Amino acid sequence: MLNTTYQLNNDFIIELKNNFDASTVSVMKDELETYSALNANIIFDLAQVEFIDSSGIGAIVYLYKRMVAKGYGVYVTGLTQQPAELFQMLFLDKTINCYANIDTYLASATELQVAS
Repeated sequence: MLNTTYQLNNDFIIELKNNFDASTVSVMKDELETYSALNANIIFDLAQVEFIDSSGIGAIVYLYKRMVAKGYGVYVTGLTQQPAELFQMLFLDKTINCYANIDTYLASATELQVAS
């Protein structure tokens, strides 16, 4: 599992591949701590994630709680198949804003800025 991260405007994108499960979260533990100290919105791009388990969900919720407390957001893009079903089953898609892809998120973020 190789993830990619990059900064785009005031957003920090975490692009994950394959599975977002207990073993992935274990490897990313220190990175997750670092991400929680950022002063930026965090976007999880899960378009290439085929499977997510409770540890992956827990990592997203962990960052969500910390970032919202600082006035930033956590968003998810690219949910497909099993990850999308789990998000819906847990009603996370009602709490965490989910978008079809990064472009859809960016278009929505731009609209929010213009309306402010």
